[in-house]
Amino acid sequence: MMKAAIRKELQLLRRDPRVIVRLMVLPVAFIALFGMVFKQAGRADKGHPIAVWADPANPRAKAAIAALDGSQLYHTVPKAAPADVQRAVADASFDVGLVFPAGFDPKGGGAKAQLVIDTSRSLVERGPVQGAVTGIVTRALLGEPVQVVEVVAPPSLGVPAEQPSAFQLTVPGNAVLFGFFIALTCALSFAEERRTGTWRRLLATPIPRWKLLVAKLVPYVALGTLQVGFLFAIGAVVFGMEIAGSIPALAVLTFGVALCATGLGLAIAAVSSTEKQISSLGSVVILIMGLVGGCMLPRALMPHVLQQIGLGVPHGWALDGYYTLLVHNGSGFADVAKPIAAVYGFAALFIGFGVRRFRFDG
Repeated sequence: MMKAAIRKELQLLRRDPRVIVRLMVLPVAFIALFGMVFKQAGRADKGHPIAVWADPANPRAKAAIAALDGSQLYHTVPKAAPADVQRAVADASFDVGLVFPAGFDPKGGGAKAQLVIDTSRSLVERGPVQGAVTGIVTRALLGEPVQVVEVVAPPSLGVPAEQPSAFQLTVPGNAVLFGFFIALTCALSFAEERRTGTWRRLLATPIPRWKLLVAKLVPYVALGTLQVGFLFAIGAVVFGMEIAGSIPALAVLTFGVALCATGLGLAIAAVSSTEKQISSLGSVVILIMGLVGGCMLPRALMPHVLQQIGLGVPHGWALDGYYTLLVHNGSGFADVAKPIAAVYGFAALFIGFGVRRFRFDG
């Protein structure tokens, strides 16, 4: 009887193509969209573009250009002539430009470089740019300062990747966000069966109520696990997302996310009576949890207080675990023990609350 109940639930899911679109297709679209946005933002990390012309035979100009590119504040875009630099700034293709004339040698009393910028802008706007560019060029001619700080990673996290890729950020965020929409699908299925009388007929079968409830939830846990796993596979195969840590740890965490989302669906169904109540409550709760937990904006970019609040929902812990496993080489179960424990703890909390408040009266 329990197998028949599970089979029935799977058939109902298969008959509704909207579920597949909501859980599988939309997340892929969001991953692609947000991935492109983050990739463009990553390119901006290389530095602000600056149009440059320099006499190719002037070693001082070459040193200044190398310093600009190495500063990570700017990256130089060569132009064919000084007039091209002027035009690029005049038509707003570039905010700033630099011209190094043939006799460029300010240290030896020669010509100075020309900073091409819109002087009609206020000093508040152009002052920082002038100061930064002038400082970089000056240091290039007078000698670079000694670097006294190096970046290292804690030994427990292994050697981190050089820089997280755009899809290492967007795939987990969207996978967790849309993974929790299985809660809405699960809760609505309870309401639909109550409305059609199916739940009352199931209660009349010779099967313990707890088994009936388990049979109802198992397909959603399986579907949630498949959904998140599918999104990670798309991220790795289609978008080139790297997985630096343990695949088994990733699978255990993913199962926990699916279990937690299904438990949340049971909790929502337990406190709601109609499909309208479930849709209203469930959508708001899932979106707020996703926002606070860092699915839409990484928690690392949030104020410290909001970062701590994000740990009050399972999304924050799940994303912490995923980022560790995706970015840090050699990371495994020991590195994500706390996120895994937290996600399974939330699952137990949701399921316990749902079972306690659930109405078996049909």
